[in-house]
Amino acid sequence: MTPTQVVAIDGPSGAGKSTVARQLAQRLGFGFLDTGAMYRAVTWHFLQAGCAPAECADSQEQGVARMRVALAAARLELVAGRVVMNGRDVTPHLRTREVESQVSAVSALSFVRAAMRDLQRTVAASGPVVAEGRDMGSVVFPQARWKVYLDAAPSERARRRSEDFARQGRTVSEADVLEEILVRDRLDSTRSDAPLRQAEDALYVDSTGLTTESVVAQLFAFVQADERGQADARGVVVS
Repeated sequence: MTPTQVVAIDGPSGAGKSTVARQLAQRLGFGFLDTGAMYRAVTWHFLQAGCAPAECADSQEQGVARMRVALAAARLELVAGRVVMNGRDVTPHLRTREVESQVSAVSALSFVRAAMRDLQRTVAASGPVVAEGRDMGSVVFPQARWKVYLDAAPSERARRRSEDFARQGRTVSEADVLEEILVRDRLDSTRSDAPLRQAEDALYVDSTGLTTESVVAQLFAFVQADERGQADARGVVVS
């Protein structure tokens, strides 16, 4: 049995999942599980070890072996909204161009996904959480009580990501960001292990043109409506 007290939010890169999930978790009083940051931390770790996929292209078998060794030595923790790798806070490094360019390839590795899946389930087992990623509702938490697929037009996602980069002091054109997003969409949706897809029982939300606040409000109402329905079925009064 996998954890059930989970709001599983899936969707493509740049759809606003992390921001929405973090704010929804705060509003619900749930924990927040940023799985995207977990994969980015592993990617950063591989880059530091000199064994990221692009660096091992000439010798894939040897590269995989090196990545397995590096992953075995990785101690990943989520502490008070920060991502800690082997005792070091790596949160500021997770949105770099280098990590962005490698994270899809790292996320496609079955042995990485298996390790992250186990860790994500362990975290969620300790209490209700909002979890965002690519396969939360379809693979990691198939029995999640609430499932959401958060989407947005590629152009909208590119605009948002470009603005994020600008706030970080990086100048990246929307055209370049859009190209990266389309590549990542293709990689995420065609990988053999847990590809990006909408779970059959997930609520579909298109956030194009919507504010973060309105999306959070919509998802909060979705969760609350289900809780009221469950309480009514048990004869419990919900304030």
